[in-house]
Amino acid sequence: MILKILLIVAVLAIMAVFLRSYSSRTRALTKILALAFVAIAVLAILFPDWTTHLANLIGIGRGADLVLYCLVVVVIFMAVNNSLRRRIDDQRFAKLVRQISLMEAPDVPPAPPVDGGTGDPDRARMTTEAGRMTDT
Repeated sequence: MILKILLIVAVLAIMAVFLRSYSSRTRALTKILALAFVAIAVLAILFPDWTTHLANLIGIGRGADLVLYCLVVVVIFMAVNNSLRRRIDDQRFAKLVRQISLMEAPDVPPAPPVDGGTGDPDRARMTTEAGRMTDT
């Protein structure tokens, strides 16, 4: 009985840490699934025969095997989810580094205008064409 109490306390503590540390970024669906997981874990700890009955209903021999299969699926899901989050974080980090490097870049003086400073693109083209004619 002491082991059951310790397991239930451990599951509840992990859930509390999960909800507290990711509460602002975690989606509602993830929280609901986590709460369902805690409820199922507590029931499986309190009534281990239920996992065997459920396993027999779906064609698995033992309840322990069912729990193992479920844990394998959860671990794979977490690995894929963490990989996707890491890729998104890497992209955000790269964008942030680019922005900071542009902000910290030394000021480069602007190039002198080609049109003599008038801002007239036609004059710039005529100046360029005139320059070509004198060069030949």
